[in-house]
Amino acid sequence: MKANSSVLAKRYAKAYDSLAQGNALAKVNMTLFKDVLSALKPAENYLNNPTIPSSVKLEIVSKLCSENNQAGNFVKTLISAGRYYLSAEIEKEIQNLLDMRLGIKRVTVTCAEEMTESEKIRLKNYLSKYFNSVVELDFNTDASLLSGITVRCGDILIDGSASGRLKQMAKILTER
Repeated sequence: MKANSSVLAKRYAKAYDSLAQGNALAKVNMTLFKDVLSALKPAENYLNNPTIPSSVKLEIVSKLCSENNQAGNFVKTLISAGRYYLSAEIEKEIQNLLDMRLGIKRVTVTCAEEMTESEKIRLKNYLSKYFNSVVELDFNTDASLLSGITVRCGDILIDGSASGRLKQMAKILTER
């Protein structure tokens, strides 16, 4: 995504987030926005097609999103401005703003093999203490790690994998 598009997405997300007067309403608004985007998923190609007039697109939104809510109206605003293509990026930015409101950190954990539920709970508790925050974990598996895990939260990467250690050793050995 271009830098200009990212800036626009952040501005739209802030505008949408500012409609919520509290954390509970911010959660509801996020859910509504996701629901509207899900309802519009089958018509996404039409909504992103620049040759289709905005009036037709607005009619599609009205038919697929029968409820008259803030999220539907917000999507109509995006369509009228010719910026529906930003909707996925706006959704991510709204989620980021909601996470900041609620003090949640999103953490991606990549394991060499699937973790048990008890291991996941222990890791979540440990990372909550480490980041001094509520954490939401997203688990992936990658056999190329050989063993161990990697943890990514924003710009922070904790590499506890065997392949990561082998790379570090190779780097040290080649420097000598």
